[in-house]
Amino acid sequence: MKLKAPLQFFEYDKVSWKGKWERDVFSKDLFLAFEKYYTANPETPFFELIPYGVRFKQYVGAIQIGKTTIEILPKVGKEGNEKVWQSILLDMLKTCNLMQAKQTGEAHLKLKSNSVLELYYELYLNEIETLIRNGFIKKYQPISGQMKTLKGAIKFSENIAKNTIHKERFYIRHSIYTKDHLLHQILFEALLIIELLSNSSLLKDRIGRLKTIFPDVKTLKVNPTHFGKIEISRKHIPYQQALTIAKLILLNYKPDIQSGRENLLAIMFDMNVLWEEYIFKILKKNHSNEFQVLGQSKKLFWGKNQKIKPDIVLVNKISNKVYVIDTKWKVLKNSRPSDEDLKQMYVYNHHWASHQSILLYPQSVNQQNRTGSFALPMDSQEHHCQLAFAEILKNGKLNKNLSKEIIDCVKLY
Repeated sequence: MKLKAPLQFFEYDKVSWKGKWERDVFSKDLFLAFEKYYTANPETPFFELIPYGVRFKQYVGAIQIGKTTIEILPKVGKEGNEKVWQSILLDMLKTCNLMQAKQTGEAHLKLKSNSVLELYYELYLNEIETLIRNGFIKKYQPISGQMKTLKGAIKFSENIAKNTIHKERFYIRHSIYTKDHLLHQILFEALLIIELLSNSSLLKDRIGRLKTIFPDVKTLKVNPTHFGKIEISRKHIPYQQALTIAKLILLNYKPDIQSGRENLLAIMFDMNVLWEEYIFKILKKNHSNEFQVLGQSKKLFWGKNQKIKPDIVLVNKISNKVYVIDTKWKVLKNSRPSDEDLKQMYVYNHHWASHQSILLYPQSVNQQNRTGSFALPMDSQEHHCQLAFAEILKNGKLNKNLSKEIIDCVKLY
């Protein structure tokens, strides 16, 4: 059965079911589902309600309501269509290690052209299949209860209370070596949610097979504290990717308790954060031989606790020159930055002893890089802030030379 294509929109699109805004593709039921979710979660950063519709914000990714999947894609300017920007989003997520999987056996992402969300589902099943193939780990689990043989330590207070008459019994505490522990309970709960939400008969068949060979585990209502209880050890390294996806699914799943028909899952990413992380990753990957690439480097700014942290700091390994980069995922009109952004870069220059900082924006039109000097010198020398516009698209694809072009901007000074 061919999967239904997701509805696709871009950041800040306004969508309605009455034709009032740019995109008239929502059904009334879909709008009511969004309205219901918003009423229960008025602080949601993903969208806001407008008359007869919704306006998406700066978050990108996928939302599934019932059996309808909606993708919100990044976009700068007018170039490129939904397919192009979906591919760019996937590349950014992969680069930032938000969508990785071991490619073994049948794990050939057959759904990659259909839906970001279904792709996450398939990646998760790939990871579970790999874990099962390699063998799930066992752990010692403490248990207490009545037994007819003395095995473990007697809990004397409970034993006296319960076994005054039944001398043949012992109330004891001991440990069993089992696969029924927190790690596997979390993974199984994520598997059940995917089974409920997925529209793919292929994935449902795979889930059915996995459930038959998955260890028997207790049910668990997962919350954020459970992930904090998982110890970090060498034995858990193979589980990391499966846990990352399980966490995304379990902590963003909102079941419709009343009707069970409009369960909602939102796997969304703040585009400002994703853009920053993507630039950091490609610079570190391609230019760490020449530069020390630091992300979110902090310095004390005021008092004992107030700190500032630029997005990226580059330190030339030969000259020790320092360059500060702050990424901005927004269209800069008239090539004029805000006073607030410039003041921020001025402070960064002083605190990092940098004579060159860069405000890095995505290029929306044929904008040209330009540099301005701050009026007040630093150490009797001019210091500058450059406006740089990253060309994300080249020939309809993600610009693979983006990191080199950023470094070329740095090398001008």
